[in-house]
Amino acid sequence: MDFFPPLYAVSNRNYTFRKDEGKSETSIIDLHLLFTRSLSMDIVHYYLKLSGHFADANKNNAIHVTMDELTQILDCTRRNAQLLIRKMQKQGYIEWNSGLGRGNTSNLVLKQNRDQILMNRAKEQALRGQIGEAYELLHLSPLEPLFSGWLTEQFGAMKTLDEKDILRFPFYRPVLDLDPLHVIRRTEAHLIRQIFDTLVVYDPVNQVIRSGIAHHWEHDEDCIVWTLYLRKGVRFHHGRELNAADVAFTFRRIGALEHPDWVMRNIGDIEVIDGYTLRFRLTKPNSLFLHIIASERFSIVPEDLEQISLEQDFRQHPIGSGPFLMKENNETILALEAHERYYGGRPMMDRIEIWVWPDYKEHLISNTSVVKEARLQYFDASEKDIPARVLTQLEDGSSVLTFNTRKKGPLQDIRLRQAIHLALNREQMIEDLGGRREQPASGFNPRNHDASYGRSSDVQLAREWIDASDYNGECLSLYTYELKSNEEDAAWMKSKCAEIGVNIQIHILPIRELTTKEVIRASDMLFAGEVLGEEPTVDLISMYLSDDGYIRNHLDELSRNRVDSIIEEALAEPDPCARRSVLERIEEELKQRSAVLFMYHSRQTVGHDPSLSGITLNAWGKINYKDVWIKRY
Repeated sequence: MDFFPPLYAVSNRNYTFRKDEGKSETSIIDLHLLFTRSLSMDIVHYYLKLSGHFADANKNNAIHVTMDELTQILDCTRRNAQLLIRKMQKQGYIEWNSGLGRGNTSNLVLKQNRDQILMNRAKEQALRGQIGEAYELLHLSPLEPLFSGWLTEQFGAMKTLDEKDILRFPFYRPVLDLDPLHVIRRTEAHLIRQIFDTLVVYDPVNQVIRSGIAHHWEHDEDCIVWTLYLRKGVRFHHGRELNAADVAFTFRRIGALEHPDWVMRNIGDIEVIDGYTLRFRLTKPNSLFLHIIASERFSIVPEDLEQISLEQDFRQHPIGSGPFLMKENNETILALEAHERYYGGRPMMDRIEIWVWPDYKEHLISNTSVVKEARLQYFDASEKDIPARVLTQLEDGSSVLTFNTRKKGPLQDIRLRQAIHLALNREQMIEDLGGRREQPASGFNPRNHDASYGRSSDVQLAREWIDASDYNGECLSLYTYELKSNEEDAAWMKSKCAEIGVNIQIHILPIRELTTKEVIRASDMLFAGEVLGEEPTVDLISMYLSDDGYIRNHLDELSRNRVDSIIEEALAEPDPCARRSVLERIEEELKQRSAVLFMYHSRQTVGHDPSLSGITLNAWGKINYKDVWIKRY
C-alpha cells in the first residue's frame, strides 16, 4: 500500500512578499535572491572547502599558508587555485596578501561566516528541489535542526502579493506516470482525479451516480445499451473542446491493451452519434456500467494524444480536463495550477506544489514536535497558538498475503497454508511494527470484522501441521514491492515462519515489475495492500477480475471459476450493501481454503490547521484540492 501520502503544512505566519515584524527573517523575496546567487556556486563550494579546512581559525585572523598547500586543500591545479583565490578576494570572501616568490608563505583571512554560507547553500539546494543533497551538506552539523525549521516554514498554505493561494508539501517519491491507462497506486489515482474528469461521478455519501462530463444518460431495459449525452464547453488543458470522439478514443485505447481491461471485454461496440452523444452496446447486461466507468481508469484523454506526445511525455505531463493542469513534473517537484476554464468551477487554490523529499518524515519528526501520525498536514504544535484538528478513518481494504495455489509445489497442501496462518498473529504484528497498522483484518471491510480471525498463534500446532504436510524444507519465495512498511512486514512474516520451520526468501521489486503476470505466477507468496476507493464493490470486482491481479493469478482454475460465478451475481445486484454481502462470500471461501490471508487494516490520519477549510478525507486518505481554501480571518 501506498503508506505515505502527501504531507501538508499550514502555518500561522503571514506569507506575503515582505518581512513582517516578529516573523521569520526569510521572506519570499529572500528565497528568490538565493537562486540568483547560484551564479557563484563554484566560489561558494571552494570557500566552504577552505573554511572547513581552517575550521579552528578565528574569523578575520590571518592564516599563514603556501600556494602549494592551497592546491591540496582546494584539490585543483596551482593555476586554478590562484584563479579561485582572486575570485574569492574580489567577491569579499577572503583577504589575501601573497608572499613573494614560489613556496613562500602568504597571509589568508577568512571574511565570511561559514555557517551562514553553509545554511544559504543548503537553502539554495532545497529551493531547487535538491532536499536530500541539502541534508547531506549539513549532515551531523548543528545547523541541521535550524535548517529543518526553515524548511518546515516553506511548506504549507501561502498567499502571494497578487493574492495567489499556494499549497506546498513534501512527498517521498516522484510521481512520473499519471496516464490513467497505467494507474495502479493510490497517489497516482488521487492526482489523476485532480487532472482528469470521468463521464460520471460516484457520490459515496449518498451512494448514487452524479453527472460528470456526461450531463444525462439512458439505458434499455436489459442494461445492455447505454446512451450518454455530453456537456458542451468542457475544455482540455490545451484549449480544445472535449467531444464524443475523445470519449470513444479513450475507451478504445484501453481496449487495445495486450491484456484488455475486463470491462472492455464486455463492450461490444462504441458508436459516436454526434459531437456530444455516444452509445455503448455491451455484450451482456451490466447494471453497474456507470459505477464502473466512474473510476479514474476511465478518465477521458484527448483524441490528439499522439500529437501531444510528440511534444511532451504524456505520462509525466498529462493533459486532461480536470480542475488542475500540470505545470511542472520531474524528479524533484510536481506543480499543478488551477484550470481557469474548468466546467465545474475554478478551484480556490491557485497552485499545488509537491516537493520530492524521500526521507521527509525522518527529518521533520526527529527535529520537531509534529504529531507522528499526521499524514496530510504538517505543523509543529508547540509553535502554534491555534489548536490542531485531526481527521481519522480506518482504510477500506486490507493488506493480504496470497498463496500461489496454481503453481506446483508444497503450497498445494492446505496444511502448510494453515500452518503459516497459525504462525502469523496479527495483533502481535501490529504491536511489534506499529506505524499506521491499526486493526487485525478478517476481510477487506474493516466494519465487518471477525474478532477471532488471526488474533492468536499456536506454534506447536503449526509445527504438527507442517510435519503432516508435504513440506520438506523447501525455500518459498515471498514477493512484495518497494516500500519501507512492506519490507518490514515481509521481514516480520519471514521470522515467524522460521519459528515453525518454514524457510522464506524475500524478493523486493518495483511495483511495476511486481504487477506483471509472469512475476506474480513465479512467486510462491505475495504480500501487498488492496485499498478500496469511493465505490468499494466496483474496486473489489475489478481486483478479482484483473488479469494482472495478485489474487486472480494465484488462484487455481476451480477457485477462479467460483469467484467469477459469484461476481456474476454481484453485477446483477443493484443495492450496494447487498452487493458487498455477495462479494464477501468470496472472502469467506478464500479464507476457508487458506488461499489468502488477511493481515491488517491501516489507519488514515490527517492533522490540519483550522485555517484550511473544505478539507475532508476521501477513500485514499487524501483531500481533493479543488475543495480546499484558505480562511485567514
